[in-house]
Amino acid sequence: MLAHCKRAAFGGDHPHAWYCRQDGAQGRGGRNSGCGVKVIYPDFQDNELDPANISRGPKARQGGPLRVTPLTGALLSDPSGGLIVRRVRVRVVVGPDRGREALLEAGTLLVGTHPDNDLVLRDPSVGKYHLEVALVAGGVRIRDLGSDGGTFVSSVRSSIAVLPIGTEILVGRSTLQLLPGDVLVPVPPSERTSFGPVLGGSPAMRQLFALLERVAPSDTPILLEGEPGTGRTLTAKAIHASSRFAASPITVVDFGLPLSDRPPLGSISQRSDTFTLLLERIDEVPPSDFGPLLALYERHEEGVLDARILATASSELRRGPDNDRLRRDLMTHASAVHFHIPPLRARAEDIPMLVRQFSLEACGVDPKITAEESGRMLAWDYPGNVRELRQIVVRALKTESTATVLPPAGAARGRAALVLPLNTRPKPPLPKVAHDLLLGAFERAWLAGIYARHRGSLADVSRETGLGRRDLVRALKRCGIGDPR
Repeated sequence: MLAHCKRAAFGGDHPHAWYCRQDGAQGRGGRNSGCGVKVIYPDFQDNELDPANISRGPKARQGGPLRVTPLTGALLSDPSGGLIVRRVRVRVVVGPDRGREALLEAGTLLVGTHPDNDLVLRDPSVGKYHLEVALVAGGVRIRDLGSDGGTFVSSVRSSIAVLPIGTEILVGRSTLQLLPGDVLVPVPPSERTSFGPVLGGSPAMRQLFALLERVAPSDTPILLEGEPGTGRTLTAKAIHASSRFAASPITVVDFGLPLSDRPPLGSISQRSDTFTLLLERIDEVPPSDFGPLLALYERHEEGVLDARILATASSELRRGPDNDRLRRDLMTHASAVHFHIPPLRARAEDIPMLVRQFSLEACGVDPKITAEESGRMLAWDYPGNVRELRQIVVRALKTESTATVLPPAGAARGRAALVLPLNTRPKPPLPKVAHDLLLGAFERAWLAGIYARHRGSLADVSRETGLGRRDLVRALKRCGIGDPR
């Protein structure tokens, strides 16, 4: 039941860094044996680097393959949109073990005098298993493990607390300090042009895909921000499909719906199964739900709730009207990792790819629109984003089936319904027809937007479109827009 392996590799920025890198068996308290802890022994001599000579270090855990690669750990996103691997160093600054420290990258870190601990202290006033340290979205959580002497923060005894980096903790006659160990992770753009069903080859989308590929396998809560219609929900479901929760159900709580149409948060926080929780429009959460929602996030951080929590928002939680303490706390939990999904107008080069995909989904036909023909397609700014683009394509390629008269009742009606003639079923348009339908639909959307913006002023519409009055009138008549006279 020990958290380290004597065969583990030395590495890191300290020459005597001891890494725990084992997977498989569950340790004490359900901790995974790949605990993500690096312990530094500054008093090692060179001849002590031989595992055979090491007696003070943690013992080996049997079973499970050895891993020497860094764990993913807890993640944050920085203001520039990059990723930060959260780590914390727990250093002894006062006491018999002054200078000893352990690096926590993932899971939990145990402090005490027993050799099983991740940070082993020689202070006799420290308990065998005195303190547990864990990374959470709001900071560093410490939990006293029922020690006789207690754990003190700023001279106040504390059984459990979430603390910021830099805090000093008194255990026995030893003082521990939480020091930063975060690492900025360079994330180059992905080589892929899709993340699940989400498509995009533009630099902005490929950068988003690279970040999602890195974060999706972790359990870190994610906030997806973006305008309506940008694909926030679709992206959240793609993250779910790429995580360890892929085979588990998704529970959706949409705060844009009335309370009677939403599952209660209290019952969700008491669930014991594994699932993904999707919080839609979390920026619209009513103040009455702040407390239950915070409790839900805290149960997830404590490891009680085995869920992946994903949230969507159309605006930053920091900019909400109720910028009080509860909203700030909620923002801290929900947006540890947050991504902005760009609007369609910011990635117009993706429109031809999206049109082709939507056309294939709608009728199985590739319209083969050339770059020269896509000018009108790219000219419109699509206020409804990808959702509006999809609606234009689907409406343009909508196929109607021929009305079929079935027998009024009985077995004859059932047989007729099963063997409908093929010529009565919807037929996809020919590629050339689909091509012309789509070009006409995009011209109509482009002209309708400009016509509405100028409130039907032909002079202003002509000036913006560059069309002469005669050509403009013809185009408006062809598209059925307004009453051009």
